Amino acid sequence: MYYKVLKDNKVIDVLDHLSFVKYQEKHGIMVSCTQEEAQAILSSDGEYIWHVHGLYNLPVDGYDTVEIIPIDQYEYKQLSMFNLTTPEAIIDAYTKSLLDGGIL
Repeated sequence: MYYKVLKDNKVIDVLDHLSFVKYQEKHGIMVSCTQEEAQAILSSDGEYIWHVHGLYNLPVDGYDTVEIIPIDQYEYKQLSMFNLTTPEAIIDAYTKSLLDGGIL
């Protein structure tokens, strides 16, 4: 299954699987866990950790809360290919740059 990750209604990542983590107080770190124990998920590159509504609350601050939306493989490939931007948004940005530059 595929997912898009939304923060403030903006796509910030796409995932081809969910990697669940929980906070380990003893060592003050996040560790892998099952979905049943999860407090957060990892980003596709493993660099970010996000809390997701519906998972257990995190006992520490500093993690953004996001929404994950299931998507199909076609939307996943499209968002991955265009760096999380739809073709329409790319065309809009390009057209705006032409207008701003006085070309159109």
